[in-house]
Amino acid sequence: MNNNKIYNSKNLAILLSILFIVLHYYIRTYQYNNWDKILGWDVLAYYIYLPFTFIYNDPGMVNQEVVAHIFKTYNPSGTFYQAYQLPNGNWISMYSIGFAILFAPFFFIAHIWASLSGTYPADGFSYPYQFTIGNGLMIYIVAGIFFIRKVLLKFFTDNITSLVLIFLLLGTNYFHEASSDEAMPHAMLFAINALILLLTIQWHEKPVLWKAAILGLLIGFAIIARPSEIFIALIPVLWNVWNKESLLVKRDLIKKNLNHLLVAFLAFMIIPIFQMVFWKIITGGFIFSTYQNTEGFDWDGQYIYNVLFHYKKSWFLYTPMIILPIIGIYYTYKNAKPIFPAICIFFLANFYLIASWAAWWQGGSFGMRYFVESYAVMAIPFGFFLSDLLTRRIYIKFAGFILAGFFLFLNLFQTWQFDNWMIDGYTMTKAYYWKIFLKTNVTDEDKKLKEIQREFTDNDNSIKNPNDYLERTIGFFDFDSLNTIPVEREFLDSVNYLSAPFGCRLTKDRVFSPTLKMQFKDITSKEHAFIKVSLDYFPIVDFKDNPASLVIYFNHSDRYNLKWKGWNFSEQSYKLNQWNHLEVEYLTPYPYSVQDEMRVFVYLQGDKNFIIDNMRIKAFERKW
Repeated sequence: MNNNKIYNSKNLAILLSILFIVLHYYIRTYQYNNWDKILGWDVLAYYIYLPFTFIYNDPGMVNQEVVAHIFKTYNPSGTFYQAYQLPNGNWISMYSIGFAILFAPFFFIAHIWASLSGTYPADGFSYPYQFTIGNGLMIYIVAGIFFIRKVLLKFFTDNITSLVLIFLLLGTNYFHEASSDEAMPHAMLFAINALILLLTIQWHEKPVLWKAAILGLLIGFAIIARPSEIFIALIPVLWNVWNKESLLVKRDLIKKNLNHLLVAFLAFMIIPIFQMVFWKIITGGFIFSTYQNTEGFDWDGQYIYNVLFHYKKSWFLYTPMIILPIIGIYYTYKNAKPIFPAICIFFLANFYLIASWAAWWQGGSFGMRYFVESYAVMAIPFGFFLSDLLTRRIYIKFAGFILAGFFLFLNLFQTWQFDNWMIDGYTMTKAYYWKIFLKTNVTDEDKKLKEIQREFTDNDNSIKNPNDYLERTIGFFDFDSLNTIPVEREFLDSVNYLSAPFGCRLTKDRVFSPTLKMQFKDITSKEHAFIKVSLDYFPIVDFKDNPASLVIYFNHSDRYNLKWKGWNFSEQSYKLNQWNHLEVEYLTPYPYSVQDEMRVFVYLQGDKNFIIDNMRIKAFERKW
């Protein structure tokens, strides 16, 4: 190592730490112009355990007036999607308690500050909490830089270590997660994974009981904090196992240190036990899936191409630097066979898991943020790639570093575009990507090339520019001779109708009207369409006593509703015992799959008859 020189990896790690801290403060203060959204959106789901347990003494969030007050005062997100109600009346976060543990030291510091200030409410969300937590979490991120440096020095020279730190931390979307999204889990998990790697290496060099205990504790924490971290456990399990002889050596090492294995397992269970106790208190059971209201996984590989290459969001397109450490897996095999299986199997398993998540674009992030934590492991093959590159002929070496340098520049520039709202986390398209490529300003005309902006409220259902759309009828029911699907005779009413000879009668025994079912690919080849549904209806009884709704929703794989929208007839202007007309508009959600299915129907919740007629469903498809 070059510890006697100014230009060494230790000083570089210090410089990078200062850079991330300064950038983080600058971006939060001047770019985002506030500190009041640190604890909003997904972060709220990780954090919410702390204020409701230690301030409101209501871990089950039963008092929803507190939630309403928080949203009215601080507006952490458009809706309270971060939690859902259980049958027993309690509410539970969609994420586990893991990151609340990391937030806790700074939460308590902030609570003391707010309580003593006389200025800020000690409510868990005022300025002291946002500021202290937002800045405090940078401690974990900075620690991760030094952990990964120590890992790299186990394999590489100080110069290679420095190159990996520069290209990996500045040339991938780790840079954005660490500088702008510090309260999200990914940069913190990078630090945890780096420490797991370091302890794994050190324990295999010289088994020490306390290191085994910390290793078990960290793996248990990581898996509870984010279940997709389960494959990080493969690193210590497979480390130094690459053939039959090494497997026997590993077996003997474990047998010799069985007490270490026992202590590691006990430490591993500490955080899961805390979580299980919490689940028992809130849900009534020790085991509970907080992800039950999420998109889930599709294991058929249908999203792999999108995850790697799609212009909306993809790994290789928005973080091309990662291609180099992936190539480096081959050089790991050539130069470090004992650790190759651990790294390669981790990479493949982690990639397959993440690429199977139905919401493959991973929310409103810059690039594919779910991979960031795995970069700690990928740092090692990156080092082997760069080591091999330095042995090549001068023109190959030159071309390789020019390419890596361009990837570094591109990442920094596109991160700047993202932070300045030019690159969007949800609405990128191929045409828009190339239109703004390496540009420092974007026109309104450019923005027309983006996907439509979907809001997180019901305000996005109306067609704002009808001239931009082509209209076609995709479904019609006159309940006479023109019906998109066959209508059972039991629905037909020959007494009450608007167009002869039949209307459609809903009864307590037939509460759902004939339903139009259509896959997204049959509605549009674009990323969205507007749906307009019109119908005539004949109320015999006031809807307050006989409620009914018109419903449109999209379903993914018969397990997840992408977007449900219902219009209650009681909220419309209508007259009893005569025909009324209803017309509604609906923006399709972004499809997880082109096979996602739209369903349109009328639902009678009362027990009195209700008549409808002439239901027409139109699709409006954008012209470009």
